[in-house]
Amino acid sequence: MADRDRIIARRSVLKQLDMDGQVLDHLEELQIIVAVRRPGRERAYHISDVDRLRVYQVLVRELGVNPAGAEIILRMRNQLLHIRKRMSCLFVEMKAQGMLDEFQKILSSLEDDFW
Repeated sequence: MADRDRIIARRSVLKQLDMDGQVLDHLEELQIIVAVRRPGRERAYHISDVDRLRVYQVLVRELGVNPAGAEIILRMRNQLLHIRKRMSCLFVEMKAQGMLDEFQKILSSLEDDFW
């Protein structure tokens, strides 16, 4: 099993992160994390969700961001990660079609206009 596919039981997550179960439930309701439901067992979380919980903790506990702000930041972070992944795929497709150089020229011109 790849590390990103590893799942951790809810009880272990709560203990590792010293987190209240209600916070976990709330973040699940907001779909910031997604529980793995295993028949006859407690909920569990993918390691990527545990990483999101760690980021949430740093934002709230160490940086003083309020919970609502941390939720927004996590959503934006997830969107950026999704965009980055999609852009990587597009670059591979463009390179395969010999279009990457032209695209990079367009990006450079946009950067010049933006800044």
